[in-house]
Amino acid sequence: MVDSGDNKNNSGMHGAALEIFGGLAKSYERVLQLATLAQDRHWKRWVYDRAGVKPGERVLDIGCGTCLLEEKLDRSGCHFVGLDLTEQMVRIGASKRLGSIEGLLLGDAESLPFPEDTFDVVVSCYVPKYVEVTRFADEASRVLRTGGRIALYDFVRPRGRLSPLLKVYIQGVLPLVGCLLGLARSKSAITFKNLPRIIDEAKWNENVQEAFESEGIRTEISKILSHGVVCAYSGKKISRASL
Repeated sequence: MVDSGDNKNNSGMHGAALEIFGGLAKSYERVLQLATLAQDRHWKRWVYDRAGVKPGERVLDIGCGTCLLEEKLDRSGCHFVGLDLTEQMVRIGASKRLGSIEGLLLGDAESLPFPEDTFDVVVSCYVPKYVEVTRFADEASRVLRTGGRIALYDFVRPRGRLSPLLKVYIQGVLPLVGCLLGLARSKSAITFKNLPRIIDEAKWNENVQEAFESEGIRTEISKILSHGVVCAYSGKKISRASL
């Protein structure tokens, strides 16, 4: 089932996200593997492991896309609610008819259409760079029950000893692929053309730990994956009385 949520704020990075993903839905999963050099599966495995989803728990997937995460955990016994900005992505996810999916909605990560203390787990892939992190943390904490877990990851500007090589790939190879896809009139071209700029400007990881901890989420892990191209974060919601 696909419902419509509050999706009014499409300016700035929200608009960039819609522009990049709006026409990409049908080829999203193929493009994702290509653009990440097949690393996405490993990053999602990190989220599975850190989320520690148990049978019967309710899980909110912010930025669910075509429900790749839900496919991996379809037999875990949990109940997924997915939320994404892009209608076509959500519809493709719904077409998979996964038994673990309780509902799929259109909505904004900065204004989640759910009551307080609704979910046992919150997961998110590729969302933080498009949002205001403090607002994202506030909303994620609000809908998460005390004792609940959060696990997420997204691109960051490369760092570490392999960063020169990664920068060549991001700033050189991806735009070239975008140009070639543009010549072929592929809707995927805009993704490869815009991602380098968005990744270069991504600073969400600089205050992610502070943002979540200020909302009652105790940081468990905040680390860099794949030699510096992705930051992954996990935490657990504690009682306000414990702050």
